[in-house]
Amino acid sequence: MDEQLGKVIEWQDDRGFGFIQPRESAERLFFHVHEYRQDGRRPEVGEWVKYRKQRAADGRSQAISVRRAASPARTPAARAPRKPTAHAPAIPAFVQWLLIVLYAALLAWAINARRLPLEFVGVPLLMSAITWVAYALDKHAAQSGRWRTQESALHVLELLGGWPGAIAAQQWLRHKTRKAGYRIAFWSVTALHVAAVAGWVFWRG
Repeated sequence: MDEQLGKVIEWQDDRGFGFIQPRESAERLFFHVHEYRQDGRRPEVGEWVKYRKQRAADGRSQAISVRRAASPARTPAARAPRKPTAHAPAIPAFVQWLLIVLYAALLAWAINARRLPLEFVGVPLLMSAITWVAYALDKHAAQSGRWRTQESALHVLELLGGWPGAIAAQQWLRHKTRKAGYRIAFWSVTALHVAAVAGWVFWRG
């Protein structure tokens, strides 16, 4: 099929897909970053692209073999410096590791005092391992332009006891350490988990 001309009208970089509007119609064509033939850069809203139209398995039309035809139009407003992304205040690494040590001490004391079963140790160990893998996969997806793991899914793993593994992944993989919204949610679910465990331990006493 011959190439067609269209404009990128929507691009979700964190999820690796967007939509193209053909020059001759108001149709919205889905396209994935893997179909963007422009090594070393990402699609931009407003740029003109050439593509081939193909029908997907679900019957909908999509764009494939997408490549830039013209740069997006720049306006004075578009050239204005963007506001810096908000970053969360950094908590020193040793403080984060200390929290893990204190949590482990709490569990050890509770098990020794028979307020928690010995099997409970497996919960943070297993969930931390799962959370570590989830972080590693998400970072790889971010670097390769693939589908990302939803932040809400990561927070659920952290809330279920995987937050020590999340801290380890953040420190060693350098992932999810800067975005303010994510960091606030992370420490909120971490505090909620620890409070729930501590409340259960001391309530049983």
